[in-house]
Amino acid sequence: MKILKDNPKLKNIFFAGFLLSLHFALTAYINSSFLSIFLKEKNVGLLYTLGYIVSIFTLLIIPKILRRVGSYKFLLWLVGLNAISLLSLSLSKSIWLIIPIFVFYLTLNTLIVFSLDELLQIFSKNSGVGKIRGLYITIISSAWIIAQSVSGIILNNFSFSALYFISFMIMAILLIFSFFFLKNLSDPVYDRVSVLKSLKTFFKNKNLSRSYKINFLLQFFYAFMVIYTPIYLNAHLGFTWGEIGVIFAIMLTPFIILPFPLGKYSDKIGERKMRMFGFILASLATFSLFFIKQHEIWVWALLLFITRIGASTIEIMSDVYFFKHITPENDEFIGIYRNTAPVAYILAPLVAFLIFTFTPSFNFIYIILGAIMLFGIYLSSTIKKSDT
Repeated sequence: MKILKDNPKLKNIFFAGFLLSLHFALTAYINSSFLSIFLKEKNVGLLYTLGYIVSIFTLLIIPKILRRVGSYKFLLWLVGLNAISLLSLSLSKSIWLIIPIFVFYLTLNTLIVFSLDELLQIFSKNSGVGKIRGLYITIISSAWIIAQSVSGIILNNFSFSALYFISFMIMAILLIFSFFFLKNLSDPVYDRVSVLKSLKTFFKNKNLSRSYKINFLLQFFYAFMVIYTPIYLNAHLGFTWGEIGVIFAIMLTPFIILPFPLGKYSDKIGERKMRMFGFILASLATFSLFFIKQHEIWVWALLLFITRIGASTIEIMSDVYFFKHITPENDEFIGIYRNTAPVAYILAPLVAFLIFTFTPSFNFIYIILGAIMLFGIYLSSTIKKSDT
């Protein structure tokens, strides 16, 4: 593939992203169910809130760390500590140990995503941002589908601890791979600006500010789905983990099929209409989940699949739009942009807590989430063709 021939080091970054996502996917959809063993369902999200509050503050000081140690050493430390936290989660039985370890683990995940984003941005050429981002999302999404295909089988035969231990081994492999194959990546001259000045500059720029809001809505959608859909399917509708694994594997296939062609397409015509289409699809499909109360694998698989067609379209269009408006030296802007995930994971559990308090049943979360996603149509419509 031409973009890999032009940037051969991208292969290593792509493989690192694949391993990282493989570990993410094994744990992301079971974390909430694992925590619900020790905490009440409505309180599980609050632990996510705590973890991502820590993540936000850490992301804001990352530029100072990068200037001192560089992207390579920073990534090694993050991956090593992440592996240790996963091993600890697989062995711990006390909630008083699990809580701080899980908060630490969430923070590390956010920082590793940032670190790989930074490396990818360094080796991306502006003219091919869409293709590179699209291919990257396709590769990491394949890891999610592989993981979902086997995670249910593992849980049907073993415990949550087994998945955390397998994830630990994957991160250990990533640590070894990063040590040998990412060590010669050079850093750009990072901007030296204060956190407050970075925030002010970022949100004064209409393109960056708009990209933040759009990505926040997407991450808010993911937060709701990742935390609460596994609990709803397993605890309320009686799906086994094997069945949930099948549903989620089908659900995630749009992230393999769509990102690269959409990214390539966006480099030619822009992203505005495609992003609006994504929000419409995600919103309507999410609304429909409220009405499905049957134990039907293919109904849930189909509707969740449609939500992810919308989400994958939004994701690649959002990333392309953002990365077209920054340079590799703007590491502080990447940190702010990636703050959307921690902020979403802080607010989503709080919103969910209110929904559970004031509505008669669990599935009302889909009505509220569908309504919130409608706002993305308006945000996308404010983007002018000259801005893309």
